[in-house]
Amino acid sequence: MQPELWPAYILHSRPLGESKLILQLLLPEQGRLSAVVRKKQGKQRLALQPFQEFMLQLVGRSELKTVSTIDEAAPALVLTGKVLYSGLYLNELVCRLWPDNLAAEQLFYLYQQCLQQLAAVQQGVVELEPCLREFEFALLTELGQPIDWQYDSAGGALNAHAYYQWYSEQGFVQMAKGYRGEVLLNIGLKQWQCDETKRSAKQLSRQILAPLLGSKPLASRALFAGS
Repeated sequence: MQPELWPAYILHSRPLGESKLILQLLLPEQGRLSAVVRKKQGKQRLALQPFQEFMLQLVGRSELKTVSTIDEAAPALVLTGKVLYSGLYLNELVCRLWPDNLAAEQLFYLYQQCLQQLAAVQQGVVELEPCLREFEFALLTELGQPIDWQYDSAGGALNAHAYYQWYSEQGFVQMAKGYRGEVLLNIGLKQWQCDETKRSAKQLSRQILAPLLGSKPLASRALFAGS
């Protein structure tokens, strides 16, 4: 019986000897997993790069699978500058936060959708920051840590004129200063017209992601800092 063909994205790759690579892959049903692939040579050579959908077959019973067949399913996205760094950031987030071998049907769709948005950013059609924030908050939801953008920790509706602080075990707690309620409501509604909304969303996402990522810095953030 032939192994089934699966859609997949390459999140990361590193060499294994002279003729093989170890890939970090994202698939809908298998989730994130590691697999070994042999480099094709000559006319059969295939550029195994991120931001491109592949169709592949996996074999093996161990944690480390083997890619027996891999073919392009769609053209690679050409990303440059900060858009490229943003794509690498998405990949690093998934590699760091998504558990091994956990089904990722919705995450796969969200990732694919975000890549399409990055392609639109590259063309100057949409803004970059909202794409990243929406993926970060959607990823948190998929990880079982959804953010309630309508109610505070006491169960009351967020007040546009009040201020709130975020506490991981409680949610938004009304305080004398913090994030403006109007801004939080805007984030929940994906209304990104206001610069304050974009700044607060970035600050909040970093605050929430920090304990999940741990003390090891994100390599992709260093690329932004150096650009």
